[in-house]
Amino acid sequence: MMQIELCSNADLLTVQDVREILEVILPGRTIDDRTLLEIIKAKHKARISARESHHRRSAALSCK
Repeated sequence: MMQIELCSNADLLTVQDVREILEVILPGRTIDDRTLLEIIKAKHKARISARESHHRRSAALSCK
């Protein structure tokens, strides 16, 4: 089952992610588990990068 297989790889999955994924899938596009996992990983990478950037900026501002 996809949920069980992806659960350890989708720990940062948000409702917004699910919504965006469904917007891609529901119009009729056939998507396999590997493609879905790639989409999730790309979203997580972007989210982690944004979080780290925010923390770097916050730390730089607090040092002033």
